[in-house]
Amino acid sequence: MIDFDGFPRLTTDRLVLREPVTTDAADILVFRSDPVAQRYNSAPLRDLDESRGLIEEIRDVYANRAGVIWAVTLTETGRVIGIFGFDGWDTYHRRAQVGYDLSRDLWGRGLATEALAAILAYGFSELGLHRVEAQTIADNEESVRLLGRLGFQREGTRRDHSFEEDGLFHDGAIYGLLAPERP
Repeated sequence: MIDFDGFPRLTTDRLVLREPVTTDAADILVFRSDPVAQRYNSAPLRDLDESRGLIEEIRDVYANRAGVIWAVTLTETGRVIGIFGFDGWDTYHRRAQVGYDLSRDLWGRGLATEALAAILAYGFSELGLHRVEAQTIADNEESVRLLGRLGFQREGTRRDHSFEEDGLFHDGAIYGLLAPERP
């Protein structure tokens, strides 16, 4: 079980997942201000102050022992290209919710699968999770494919769950992955 004395650092073939820091604000602003990348997510960030505020929120999740959210960086450049992690961590029920953002210029290269696989392995082995949940807009095809590649099963639909930038309500899809089912 995690001791919260030091932030966990994960590495993969192409990525380093590390603690987000205030100096990451400009990199994070690039993908969190992109209206296309954020079309099924939170409202796009508008400036560096909002980006720094997001980093503080992320750091608070860890400080409050409610989850672990990593800054995902490319090994070769150190540039922050995404934010992946767990929140809503319930230690008694051994479950957490996973979330992810990846810079749109890197979509389709397998980086989201690589990062998500790394944090799932960490969650099941180090956090002792039995269940990981994911929520996405049902017509977010990229997210649905990502979850499917990693073994998540669709468990339900929340009709007209979110009002999006296109001026329409969209269904929300709920996915789950249990420890014994993981690939």
